[in-house]
Amino acid sequence: MNKQALLKSSCLALAFLIVLGLVAPASATQMQVTSFSVTPTKAAYYVGEPVTLNIKFHYVDFTAPTYNMTIYFYNSSDELVATLTNVIFNASETGEGDFEGQYTVNLPTEKKGSYTYTAKLALQEIIFAQTKFTINVESESIQLIVSWIDASQDRKVDVNEPVTFSIFIQWSFVNESKTATLHAKIGDNEVPVTSVDLTAGSGQASASYQTAFSSEGEHVISFELRDSEGNVLAKTSVTVTVGEEEQQSTSFWSIFKLEHLVIGALLVIIIVLFVKERRD
Repeated sequence: MNKQALLKSSCLALAFLIVLGLVAPASATQMQVTSFSVTPTKAAYYVGEPVTLNIKFHYVDFTAPTYNMTIYFYNSSDELVATLTNVIFNASETGEGDFEGQYTVNLPTEKKGSYTYTAKLALQEIIFAQTKFTINVESESIQLIVSWIDASQDRKVDVNEPVTFSIFIQWSFVNESKTATLHAKIGDNEVPVTSVDLTAGSGQASASYQTAFSSEGEHVISFELRDSEGNVLAKTSVTVTVGEEEQQSTSFWSIFKLEHLVIGALLVIIIVLFVKERRD
């Protein structure tokens, strides 16, 4: 092959490559993602909890058998905070279809708050779609709810009558499992009631405590849930009235007022009859 023929062949090959380079991007631009959504799997996450997201998108003209997509996550300041790779799917024979998957993404959850992110769906650095979503991060919440019943079950507590307190413990957004102790306190007297296992996430437990009061009047009983270091996680108090002094006093005045009302009515009747008799 002479130099002229070699040069001609090289020019033809170069022209073919140039045309191929122009056609390939044109073909790639026909590929579309017509819908794209990212939704958290929970309404809220506890501090430090990994975030799990539902990923959905609809693709058109994806003609290759397999695709490996990447999703980039940007915060509200447009800073890249996380990248999800290996979002792999097999395209349908028609090149059009829906993808749905669930992935754990290392998004920041160190502080309580509401955070909005932008997710960008890409193939080989080409962005096909983007969407916004919000995650909520909540701090630990523990509540104590107390009810009580006396031994006679009439809600009238007598001196030295046993009273049973039912304590319900409810918690949510606890970031790690731990053991706590429930304490009951009346005046200066404090006793441990039971230990409570708080599991990560949310849950509930119950306990009971029985006591009696040796004097009439109002008595305040406090319940505290403390961790192994003595920190108070939750607390509440209940006031119980022992004896019926207040009810008796109220009844006395009610009777007293009723007697005066009857007497007054009788006096009015007597006066009316007296006036009528004088007129007759």
